[in-house]
Amino acid sequence: MKNIVNPEQTTYFICREDETFTITAYGSVEPTQTMNTGQPIMDEYLDEAEWLAILLEAGIDPTQEEEDEELL
Repeated sequence: MKNIVNPEQTTYFICREDETFTITAYGSVEPTQTMNTGQPIMDEYLDEAEWLAILLEAGIDPTQEEEDEELL
């Protein structure tokens, strides 16, 4: 199991199930939080812009999803 436990700074992650970059989960973990995943591959990023660029390249816009949630 992969995890991020109380990181020193906000840590962004992307979970994938294979080397073909099939994204299964993504998000961020604050210093007061813990995150566990059963996904075999978890990439961690300290730079939000780098994390966002990778997601956008994969066709995922987490900022749009946040805006959609606010409309509900």
